[in-house]
Amino acid sequence: MKKILYVDCSCGISGDMAFKALLELCGEAEAVRQKIETIDVVPHHHHEHTHGEEKHHEHTHDHREQHDHEGGHTHEEIHHHHEHISYKDVKHIIAHSGLTEGEKQRALDIYAVIAKAEAKVHESTIEDVGFHEVGRIEAIRNIAGIAICVERLGVEEIYCSPVHDGKGFIHCSHGLIPVPVPAVMAMREDCDYIFVTDEVETEMVTPSGLGVLMGLGAVCTEHIPQGDLAKSVEVKGTRDIGKDGGLKISLMEVEGHEI
Repeated sequence: MKKILYVDCSCGISGDMAFKALLELCGEAEAVRQKIETIDVVPHHHHEHTHGEEKHHEHTHDHREQHDHEGGHTHEEIHHHHEHISYKDVKHIIAHSGLTEGEKQRALDIYAVIAKAEAKVHESTIEDVGFHEVGRIEAIRNIAGIAICVERLGVEEIYCSPVHDGKGFIHCSHGLIPVPVPAVMAMREDCDYIFVTDEVETEMVTPSGLGVLMGLGAVCTEHIPQGDLAKSVEVKGTRDIGKDGGLKISLMEVEGHEI
């Protein structure tokens, strides 16, 4: 018997929703939270990263903004010029955290996917592309937490359903941008997942959400894996997508190589 995860993305996916589901699935919330608190963003220098602020919904400069992008969770934050965290910075932060080598590698695999997509969108190098939403301390800790939970669960394989996203446009500080958002579109061009467009006039899949699936090496399948269900957790974002349900992640035990 081997352990697998099955991620039901019929209601979309975001990084923070994935973390919440895996944290509950793991059942070691306090230990995981203590470990991710070893991750901190300490600006050791000020520099300017290449980024196309006119192109992407995650760019905000020198002003306070309310927005509800990642995971549909409204938050308030301040961004300043020259303080964007680059992929190079994220690698440094994770390398100096209290995570195990296996946990660090999983977190870096996720960020590598996101960095590649953001670099394409912003016409930057992968190392120097500036992160915005996914460069926040909370976002880095979420990704690290996901890596920790997956390692602690001891899963050998990860599968996901076809990935459902919305359509239309979402508001950001620079106006309207299309859904799927640019970074998600860049990732879609780099994977063989099945994508479904729902009649939902908003974003259902965030860059961190799709980055988690791809970075963890999830295999997309139209069939739910057959096996013994150990535990299943479902979490909802705060954004109203007009659908019942949320992100559902199941821990299963299966025999052999047939899924």
